[in-house]
Amino acid sequence: MLNRTDAGLSRRGYRWAIYTILFLVMGAGITLSHVMSNAASAIHRAAQPSVSDALSESRPHDLPALLERHELIGHYVDRIAKLVYWFDLLALGTAVILLYHVWVRFRVEDRLAHQASHEPLTGLGHRRAFEQRLANLHGAPHSLLLASIERFDRISSAYGHEFADHLTIGISARLSKVARQFEADVFRLDGGGFLLLYRHELGSPRFNDAVAALREQMTVPFVHRAHEVFPLLSLGAAEYPRHGSTPAQLLRNVVAASQSARRLGNGLLVTYSEELNAQAERRLDLEAQIVRAVERNELLLHFQPQQRLSDGSLSGFEALLRWRRNGLLVSPMEFIPAAEESGQVVAIGDWVLEEACRQIRRLQENNTPTSVAVNISPRQFLHPSFAAKIEDLLSKTGIDASLLELEITEGAVMEQTESAIGLLKHLRGLGLKLAIDDFGTGYSSLGYLKRFPIDKLKIDQSFIRQLGHTTQDAAIVRAVIDLGCNLEMCVTAEGVETLAQREWLQRAGCDQIQGYLYGKPMPATEALAFARARWVAGCGEPA
Repeated sequence: MLNRTDAGLSRRGYRWAIYTILFLVMGAGITLSHVMSNAASAIHRAAQPSVSDALSESRPHDLPALLERHELIGHYVDRIAKLVYWFDLLALGTAVILLYHVWVRFRVEDRLAHQASHEPLTGLGHRRAFEQRLANLHGAPHSLLLASIERFDRISSAYGHEFADHLTIGISARLSKVARQFEADVFRLDGGGFLLLYRHELGSPRFNDAVAALREQMTVPFVHRAHEVFPLLSLGAAEYPRHGSTPAQLLRNVVAASQSARRLGNGLLVTYSEELNAQAERRLDLEAQIVRAVERNELLLHFQPQQRLSDGSLSGFEALLRWRRNGLLVSPMEFIPAAEESGQVVAIGDWVLEEACRQIRRLQENNTPTSVAVNISPRQFLHPSFAAKIEDLLSKTGIDASLLELEITEGAVMEQTESAIGLLKHLRGLGLKLAIDDFGTGYSSLGYLKRFPIDKLKIDQSFIRQLGHTTQDAAIVRAVIDLGCNLEMCVTAEGVETLAQREWLQRAGCDQIQGYLYGKPMPATEALAFARARWVAGCGEPA
């Protein structure tokens, strides 16, 4: 069976055969016309002596007949020559028309063949073209790099598809420039993904130089219609044939490397290893199993207490999600990202809110009314029906709305700032408490922060862990505490595990702490007992 390359060569040979036949027809017509013209002239010249001899030997009364016969013969010869000449012209015209139509047909076939292996936006080869190129390598070592535009979907939704198309075209031009410099082929895999096939082994100096040149190209901002974007590329690498001898295997492995790079962020390069596929399979298994986790009652909440530093009393709990699968607890670091990617985080988040409200009601019925904080994922926060669900939940459970605290990340409120401000004000109007979780790890604008109706800032444990070891972390923590104090917001430090950390935070003016020093996450029944044994106070005012 012929491959596409052989078929292309066969098609080109077929075309030249048609062109040759048409040119032969045209040449034959022209030659025949020329031959007939020369033949007529030759007949006239050959007949002239015979006519002269006949005229000299003829009697006078025969001359008119001879002349008339001679003229008639010449007339028919000329007529036949003209008919042949016009026939040749007709054949020649027909051949020209056929030649034009054949040329147009071949042009259309070439265009269709190009479209079949190239995508229209950038003109780069697509997946089929890559598969054809790989089939012609015959085992020669090559390096494959998958470059994916980070935040491509967010850019497209924020600035529109036209901007995204111009960004794609611009990045494809930069990649093509680097590819020409390092003898590589460029293909477009999907919306924001590009494949670069290098003729160098993975990790070779030439390949490393190519990656460096690629990153250098991305340092130049992309500007279109007053919008400026600094594109980052997540880079996944694999080697042919070591990491895959078929297109399917190689693409599967390089995609696994690229997805790992995307999760790490910051335009990192990740080289394929078998562990990446194992991780991907585990994540897919988690995504499939977490869909049924709610139905199977495998999810549960633990509650970690928070302490008020001014008097050492209990100020509230944070609800932390746990998943007991096959009798073992699955780490939240594993299943929370899987839930976010699969889209199940919204349904799970709704379940967490319901369970947290039930725990608040139990605390109220136990005469220990204590606030419970619930983490809200960005996808859940930005869901159109989020506010309506909160209202329905408050109505159904009948709890005191001020005892429900929603912890929202910086990224969630900064993604759609104006709509987020409106939603936060609406939630605040319902009586809920609002907190910014992991403050300092995102990219919040302080100008926007003062517009947010926020009650609490939570300092991420990564800053608390190094207190006393690095002056930079101490300076950041002190700055957040001062900021919260000036904006009349409560400040809670997460991950407090030592007395030294607690004393430092107390001296710095921190309001609350949360961590193993005060209490580990505990089941709902233990949290009820914990609250019953302590005086309950809120942040800044009695609960």
